[in-house]
Formats: sequence, C-alpha cells, structure tokens
Amino acid sequence: QTFLINGPCNNIFSRCYYIATYYVQEGRSLLFSTKGNRIRQYVFLVALVIIYSLLSNPQVTNAQLIFKFENPSMLVGTSEIVRMFSSCLSSKKEQGNGDTDLKVRQWIAGVIDGDGNFHISKKGYVELSVVMEPRDIACLYKLKQRYGGSVKATSHAKAVRFRLHNLKGILQVIKDINGLIQNPVRFAQFKKICKIYQVETNFKIPLNYNSAYLSGLFDTDGSVYYNKKSKQVFISVTQKGRELLDILVAVYGGVVRSSNKNATAFKWTVSKKNEVLSLIDNYFHWNNCISAKNKKFGMVKQFYHLSSIGALNAPEDSVLGKSFLQFVDRWEATNNLDN
Repeated sequence: QTFLINGPCNNIFSRCYYIATYYVQEGRSLLFSTKGNRIRQYVFLVALVIIYSLLSNPQVTNAQLIFKFENPSMLVGTSEIVRMFSSCLSSKKEQGNGDTDLKVRQWIAGVIDGDGNFHISKKGYVELSVVMEPRDIACLYKLKQRYGGSVKATSHAKAVRFRLHNLKGILQVIKDINGLIQNPVRFAQFKKICKIYQVETNFKIPLNYNSAYLSGLFDTDGSVYYNKKSKQVFISVTQKGRELLDILVAVYGGVVRSSNKNATAFKWTVSKKNEVLSLIDNYFHWNNCISAKNKKFGMVKQFYHLSSIGALNAPEDSVLGKSFLQFVDRWEATNNLDN
C-alpha cells in the first residue's frame, strides 16, 4: 500500500486498479465505506477509473483545479488517493505538461503574432490592438478578461478590435509573452516597448510541437478548407513574410509557398491526408482553438469518409449526393458571422 501511494507515477491506471482492488477486498474505506455493500464496491472502482480519465486529459481543467495542491505533503487528513493524484499532478507540472497558464500565454503569443500590433504614440504611450472577424470575437474577449481593455467594432463594422493601453495590462502582456513571440515583425515591436518600460527582452524560446502557440496563430491567420476535385483538405496559415512559416514547417511539417504572383504573402499548408489527420488528432485535439474555425476540425474526417464512398462525385439528387450537399451546408454554416 505504501509503495503504491508513494512510488513513482509511471502507471496511474495500474495503481488505481490495485488500490481499488485492495480496498474492495479488505473492506477498508477511503472516500466512503465499502464493507458489505457490493454495489458501493463497484461504484468506487468505477469512480477511480473516471478520476484517472479526467486527470489524464489535459483539456479537463476542472479536475486539475480540484486536485491542484502546491505541496501534497501538507495535505494532512486527506485521503491517500487524493494525495497520490496530487503528487502525480505536481510531477507533471514540474515537467511543464500541467502548466495550463503557460498554454494560455503561448496561445496569446500566437494571437498577437498573427493579428496583433504594438503601437507607440508620439508621447511614448504603448497600445496593443488585435483585429479579428466578428465571428471570432470570443478570442478578443479572452484577452479582455485577462488584461482589461475594450472590444469594439471597427468603424466599417466588418471587424472587431481589442484595444489595450492601460499600464497594468500592458506590463502583464509583456510578462506573459516575453520569450514566446516568434514573428520577426512583432518581436521588433516587442523589443521597443520592453525598452520603454526597462524590461529585459528574453531570448525566443524555440517552438515545440505541444506549444499552444500554433492554435493562437491559427485562430488569427489560419484556415481549413477542402477541394472537391482533388478530394483534399488543407490546413494553412498565411503571413506576409515566410520566416515564421518556415519555423512551422520545421516543427509540424507541411510546405511554404508564395500565395500570390508578387510574392508579397506566403502560405504554410498541410494537405496530405495522414498529416492533416495527425495534426488534428495529435495537436488541435489537445490545443483547442477559440475561434469558429475550430468547428471545421470535427468535420474533416466526415469529408474523408464521404470522399471514400464516392459522395463527392455522386449526382446531386442521389442519396450520396444529398449527403454531400448537407455536409457542404454545415461546413458553410461555420463561416456564418453569427456563429
């Protein structure tokens, strides 16, 4: 028992099973008495499995908050099972896997690199603005919730703008994204505002696959679309320069090409089926986008399925043809500004 509780957290599920089995067989009590009640015994075992499922999913932050203790050894009087999970979570946090605030800051850096801009007035005042489509206003409210500022429609009402210029909020932004900015243009702006507030600019932290940075960049400059003729799905990010996009290729694969004849803009694209599905399952599943674009990820597999059964080329009045038309309607609905 002591070994299971205090040992390494290499296999949580196995330890849950053995701990549950021990208490079921011995009639001991952890969270409630299981003695003489077989239904409670099974409920207790199922509860352990559910807890394991919650804690092993980094998207379920509520469970992490419930079991988030800075010093598990100070939890005197709490159940051994809670202390076990607390220790495991602390261990994961030390490894950088459980730092949800880091994920938020990485996402913010991606958003600012995409559609953000630091402006310095003639009097030396700093303002951060992020402009996005109305359908993606949830991203801007997430920034407002963290830093203050305002979210308003632009003068032509075809976009919404987050604007921040209060000192406390600007200093928090600097603290949050220092070292996380990857866009050369934005990094140059960031260095100037750091100089104004006498803050040392950290070196860029190399982008890694699990960083939430890409999800923030995708929320602003990304897109998911399909080509009916080639039967392909494309995941892309567009930028005026290609330096940032070349970084994405090194980490996530794909290719970078000029998106116009004058080479004034470039596009990073992933189009191979296995790479598209891998990016959705292994990255965006764990690093959710906030924008409406996120809805398209759940439809990509359906597109591939319809393609595999011939629905894309079927007559529109056939069963398969109607299925594809329904798919197209749902796909286009994600572009609705009201979504």
